[in-house]
Amino acid sequence: MKNLTGLDKTKFTEEFLEAYLKDGFAAMTKREIDLLVLRLLVDHKDGWSWENPPNAFEMAQVLKAKRTRLRSMMDELSFRMFADGDHARMRLRKIIEDRIRQEGDDIFEEGRVRIQIEDGFLREYAKDLIQKNYGIVDSSFNSSLIVLSGDKFLALVFEVISDTDRDRVTRELEQHWQSLQARDNQAIFTMFIEQAVRGAGREAGRQALKLGITALTGGGDRLPGLVKWFVDKMNQDNAEGNPQGEVMND
Repeated sequence: MKNLTGLDKTKFTEEFLEAYLKDGFAAMTKREIDLLVLRLLVDHKDGWSWENPPNAFEMAQVLKAKRTRLRSMMDELSFRMFADGDHARMRLRKIIEDRIRQEGDDIFEEGRVRIQIEDGFLREYAKDLIQKNYGIVDSSFNSSLIVLSGDKFLALVFEVISDTDRDRVTRELEQHWQSLQARDNQAIFTMFIEQAVRGAGREAGRQALKLGITALTGGGDRLPGLVKWFVDKMNQDNAEGNPQGEVMND
């Protein structure tokens, strides 16, 4: 069978029997058996993994099942298996880095960044990271996509970057502590988004994208200039009586 190609049948069988018999023969419901089989297929089939799971269309072709059903099952498994925040941040960072590697600056299209996240738990986790501080995330066009303005993309990057990169960006932001009116280290990222980035127009969105890419990819020489661009623009707008919360035309 095509769906068994590249499958480690020994490990699959051993783990299936162990899980199936754990609570007694015939104790599992059909739904739980289906979820178990799907999980073990991802675990033990060549080219599939939970770090880089197959999309629902690919799985539907291999398993001859409805795409919507498989996507629902994958989402349920993801919520069960990957509730750890640190692990989720690491996986989100990889998705964003892969998107940047594929598209570069071109991922900023029509003033927005579109990121496809097939994994239901990761998608909701990413939305929650942004919404708790920075407002609603648009996913109305396609539920597997999140659509972000430049400032929200940067906010998501700030949430998922490594501790080393976070420290590097923090040190740069601290050079503008007074302008940003930050209360402490924890707030300085939020204050930077709110005071200097949010609502500053499409050009600021492009600059926010560049800053996010720089924070993720280690372009340290570009970091001071990008941060200063936002702070200078913020100070200029404040001096002209044009608050950053007001959207400016390009």
